[in-house]
Amino acid sequence: MISTEPLCRSARDGSQAEACTSSTLCSTRVDHTASPYYFEAISLLKGTFKLSHFRKNQLECITATLDGKDVFYLAPTGGGKSLCYQLPALCKSGKTQGTTFVISPLLSLIEDQVLALREKGINAFRLTNAADTDAAHDALPRLRKGDNVPLVYTTPEKFINSNIVQDIVVHLYERKLLARFVVDEAHVIGGWRSWRESYASLGILRERWPDIPIMALTGSANELAIEDIKESLALRNPVHLKQSFNRANLYYEVRMKPAQKKVLLQEIAGFIQSRHKGDTGIIYCQSRDECEDMARRLREEFNLSARHFHAGMDRDEKRVNQHDWSKGICKIIVATIAFGMGIDKPDVRFVIHATMSKDMDGYYQETGRAGRDGGPSDCLLFYAYRDVAKLQSMLTNPHDSNRPPPDEVERQLERLSAVVAYCSNESDCRRVLILRHFDEEFDEEECHKSCDNCCKLGKTVKENCTEMAQQAVQLLSNLIDSGRDRGITLNMFKDVWRGRKSKNIAPYSGLSGYGAAANIDHTMTERIVTQLLCRQVFSTRRTTSGSGFGVNYLEVCFLLMVVAIVSQLFWAVGLQR
Repeated sequence: MISTEPLCRSARDGSQAEACTSSTLCSTRVDHTASPYYFEAISLLKGTFKLSHFRKNQLECITATLDGKDVFYLAPTGGGKSLCYQLPALCKSGKTQGTTFVISPLLSLIEDQVLALREKGINAFRLTNAADTDAAHDALPRLRKGDNVPLVYTTPEKFINSNIVQDIVVHLYERKLLARFVVDEAHVIGGWRSWRESYASLGILRERWPDIPIMALTGSANELAIEDIKESLALRNPVHLKQSFNRANLYYEVRMKPAQKKVLLQEIAGFIQSRHKGDTGIIYCQSRDECEDMARRLREEFNLSARHFHAGMDRDEKRVNQHDWSKGICKIIVATIAFGMGIDKPDVRFVIHATMSKDMDGYYQETGRAGRDGGPSDCLLFYAYRDVAKLQSMLTNPHDSNRPPPDEVERQLERLSAVVAYCSNESDCRRVLILRHFDEEFDEEECHKSCDNCCKLGKTVKENCTEMAQQAVQLLSNLIDSGRDRGITLNMFKDVWRGRKSKNIAPYSGLSGYGAAANIDHTMTERIVTQLLCRQVFSTRRTTSGSGFGVNYLEVCFLLMVVAIVSQLFWAVGLQR
């Protein structure tokens, strides 16, 4: 039965009614210590990895892959995902034996992992374009002979394009010495497809070696992104493990970004000096030049221990800067957003975004590099709409020839729009907003004033948004009835509602409801659309485009649409006065 009772809500009353319903899949809970693999696994855990116990879901993941099953494991940064394939690679009792191939997106991540494993006495190798010649010469003969090589790391590009790597995999497969494939940072499949096309091509793992189990690991993905990953990798009935995304020790804050670079730099330096003097931290910038300039000025003008890091650096300089930061010799690294993925440095006390992330998955990953030791840490983001316009331009007018198809551009713009909605929301708990993106319910009372919005003083007022909500429902219904072949995306709907004048929107300018929200604050329209989705008045229909990308189209749930229009269902949107 659907309630037709009017619903009022203040912006911060902790109402459960506003939370999204999660469709999270869970593995059936059984006693995994009864597994035939348990005693070997616990022996390796304590003897080789020097750990006393498994974290949540680790043992389930390990026993599943040793049993030859596909696994999808979703856990926040610092959740211990690496152990879930490193330990099974050393086991002799699993259904599959031999070498575990780990496909990872970043050379710095691969280097860190291989070095850490070798320090434990584990034969781990890397096959990448940047690998040391000696290391490659050592690994290849051993792989061809079938010697004990439990772990090999490579990039998707090297795996897809190298005949040598492909031949090695075929050779191991034919000799039944190929244990499993691991796709680390699997969210890259959806987020970076436009420039990491090799990640989108990893479906060949299942096509060419159909009986080899696949493990996909990621620290950030909502239900729609999860479906993208599963489809791309053709996972077969995977054991699905998922942890809560809440990082209770992180404090989230969004500030308006000063227009002048000098003022921004002063504010960042002042924040570090007053709250994190001598602490380790990361500052994210949009471009390589910005990284270098900010690191230099923090050193010269504020006497802060800062260095830069980006993909265009000399390889040796990059390695030195990363090493010195990891060891605490350098306290602050100023980097582009790729830095830090998978790097296990526990004592990062602050993460500052000098510019906004391109999507919520990326923002969560980047902030998640703070406080991995469980200690209190700050996540500060500087937001300005001019940065939004710059990112939109980069997405719609890329400088290189690798231009993504229109449906992928639309998807990327939609993901950026979610970050804009997060940054511009000045009332709702930041944790509620972040976890809602990952389809997880969260009671804002549990935030315990660990975000800027929950710490604000002043009276929260209610505003009746019935008419605007009904307007939005009717407009979407009209748009769907207008006969658009491909469907209506979220961004397109908002552009029509706000009356945007563009080539794509022009065909709908005559519809009733076009431009109805032109004079309404963007924050308000974002929140109304979000609540319509959370209340399942709006829903999304996922389809795969002709270009192979997952696209989400908006739909109206008919029964709920009638309720919304007829019964005076209304929202109360919290405003800071």
